[in-house]
Amino acid sequence: MWHLDEVRVLLAAGCVLLGLPPPPAREVRVVMGTTAEVRLTGLAEPAPALDAAFAALSRVDDAMSLWKPSELTRLNDAGGGRASADVLTVVAHGLDVASASSGAFDPTVEPIVRATGGLGDPPRALDAAERRRLLGRVGFRRARVDRARGELRLRRGTRLDLGGIAKGYAADLALAALRRAGAASGLVDLGGSSLGVFGEPLTVDVRDPETEDARPWASFRVEEAAVASSGGDQRPGHIVDPRTGQPAARVLATTVVARTGIEADALSTAVYVLGAEEGLRLLVRRGAAGLVLLREHGEPVIRTTPGFAAAYSLVVAERVRVRE
Repeated sequence: MWHLDEVRVLLAAGCVLLGLPPPPAREVRVVMGTTAEVRLTGLAEPAPALDAAFAALSRVDDAMSLWKPSELTRLNDAGGGRASADVLTVVAHGLDVASASSGAFDPTVEPIVRATGGLGDPPRALDAAERRRLLGRVGFRRARVDRARGELRLRRGTRLDLGGIAKGYAADLALAALRRAGAASGLVDLGGSSLGVFGEPLTVDVRDPETEDARPWASFRVEEAAVASSGGDQRPGHIVDPRTGQPAARVLATTVVARTGIEADALSTAVYVLGAEEGLRLLVRRGAAGLVLLREHGEPVIRTTPGFAAAYSLVVAERVRVRE
């Protein structure tokens, strides 16, 4: 029986003999609770680069997961302490986006997420008294990153959930691994919710946010960019407004294009919570671009940042209306 690596070596050798570029390489593994796809071109021996990219994804998962013992669970239990550069980077960026969005994105939302069943327990609604009590433990000013000491500090009762930003950071690290390996192009796609690409154009489908397997509402093209999406086919009500403790429901879905995955990931959540008007203004202030999906008077509508359609070759389904 032939092994995949042996087949790759034979294909690469044949390309060299024929003076052709090495064939593209692709691998899919389950990591960070999703199906992760990594693709690259330009390497005669792609296996080490693919392994390095998946190692980067696993590194972030091991540090920041709330679904297994991790560095983050230790820090939450201890109220802070010495933290890795990865965790400090992600928390610091999360707090920056939290400040910029007036708390619409907030990594301290973990008490609300856990209480409403967002970390594996059955979904449940909170009564007003419990919600007020838990909101007293939420707020981005209750967490502090001390880079000089390499420490994370959390106020009493405050716990972090990095699920709205960690995948974007992981995609950034995996792409960096492909670049270091010398890949001519690369793609990292974490279940469609966070992806990054370099070296080649990529067409991104904007999925129907209401009906699984329906035709996309739109598509657009990116190159040298990160893309993140929130809402849509994900579990209904799973995105909580950290300011109120209630499920966010202003739009159906959001998609953000930014220079980095860590930025796109956090902003997509913030825009979902803020809604179209405030959310799109936030993207413009942050130098990002994007769109929101919603219904107006029952009709499907896509709202975009100024110039998005031209900049990213937006193609919209016939039934969908576009507004900037």
